[in-house]
Amino acid sequence: MDSLNLVEYARKLIDIDIFAIEIGYGLLSLADQKQGGDLLARVTGVRKTLAREKGIVVPPISVRDNLELEANDYRFLLRGKCVARGTLLPGRFLAMNVAGSTVRLRGVPTREPVFNLDATWIDEAEKKTAEINNFTVVDPSSVLITHLSETLKVNAHHLIARQDVQALLDHLKATNAALVAELIPDLVNVGIIQRVLQNLLRENIAILNLPLILEGVADFAPLSKNPDDLSELIRRRLGLYFVPEFEARPGVLRALTLDPRLEQVLAGKVHRTPTEVGLALDPATGRHLLEELSRRTADFVSSGQPAVLVVSTEARLPLKRFLEPSFPRLIVLAFQELPAATEIENAGIISAPAPAPVSRVDLKAAA
Repeated sequence: MDSLNLVEYARKLIDIDIFAIEIGYGLLSLADQKQGGDLLARVTGVRKTLAREKGIVVPPISVRDNLELEANDYRFLLRGKCVARGTLLPGRFLAMNVAGSTVRLRGVPTREPVFNLDATWIDEAEKKTAEINNFTVVDPSSVLITHLSETLKVNAHHLIARQDVQALLDHLKATNAALVAELIPDLVNVGIIQRVLQNLLRENIAILNLPLILEGVADFAPLSKNPDDLSELIRRRLGLYFVPEFEARPGVLRALTLDPRLEQVLAGKVHRTPTEVGLALDPATGRHLLEELSRRTADFVSSGQPAVLVVSTEARLPLKRFLEPSFPRLIVLAFQELPAATEIENAGIISAPAPAPVSRVDLKAAA
């Protein structure tokens, strides 16, 4: 091997795909066009859909086999780290009981990988029975593609690099040259804009309206260069565009709210550093909050609606960051983000924790 080829080989070893799909040998037919597989074309379709709906250009996705996986397993890798995985049964269909049917299908019981719904892998003969009884029936390729789409949305903030942001700014110069010139380099740098966009994408807010977002950065940057502060201020301008996605019906947002006493407690527990914001809750308050939300959000899940919590502006971001590990799909909005015409239909109030009982010894000490 000559020196030039050796350098190229070394680069290939060092380079890591930003996003990749690995499949077991039993799923190779899904990606083989000669066998009718349409996986590769559908992966391209997902990338185009996310660009159209979220405003993010998803990098090329590598699809490859991995002999270390079980035959029917697949996994998604983000820069070499597995972020999701699942199992398919080629030649069968996944029937999901979304309508609460009491009919039991003949097949292999399982769980749908995205929303963890009860499901069954059925054969062609059982498909008609499933459809008659209002089961949602999809083929294996569709299961993988739906899982891929949701995984990319959840990880969208990891996919947008500084170079991607620079490319967006370069493209925007053609129509908004004055805006870009005002921002870079006098007000902010590319890294701050990247962090603002990542914050929005992290909570599944589209960055399609980039001029409006950057105008917000330009307006608020003289007040703060902190990306968390900037993205929270910009959310108020974008509320008109993203809040309707969560409405139970036009103009009505069904949501949970907090007891004012609990709001006051949380406001006093906000912890800020130059790079992060969070809640420093005592174990009892934290446990109470998680238990109450777990009980209340179950009603949203059973009705098929997104679980929404509306709080004060000051508490929104730290509370979202605190709840994210336990409730990744919980939508946390601020009252100030809601469009003027949107009404809140209160789905419940998260109560404040009961005060700790005072013992007789404490009473004597107080006396």
